[in-house]
Amino acid sequence: MTRLPMLIVLVSFATAAPSSATVPIAAADPSAPPKTLPPAPEHDLVARVCTGCHVPELVTARRHTSEEWDDIIAKMVDHGARADDAEQDQILAYLARFYGKPTGQ
Repeated sequence: MTRLPMLIVLVSFATAAPSSATVPIAAADPSAPPKTLPPAPEHDLVARVCTGCHVPELVTARRHTSEEWDDIIAKMVDHGARADDAEQDQILAYLARFYGKPTGQ
């Protein structure tokens, strides 16, 4: 048996469009976290430091108090995020402003 007929069958199978197996695309979830970071003076800094390892949705998925954001930023620096003390303060201000929650929640 030659390999050519089998190859044709495999190529035909691989390129055939499934008819009943298509899944409709769901509408965007309005409660989903934003896929981009809001514009602000600290935007480029936050994008450089945070999205080097994380997609924006991970950063924006939950709200935290300033104290919680401060702890998270410190952990990320411990794990290799590159930001000096002044940059960490700017990142904290940005995250608390856009993704903060009141203390006690």
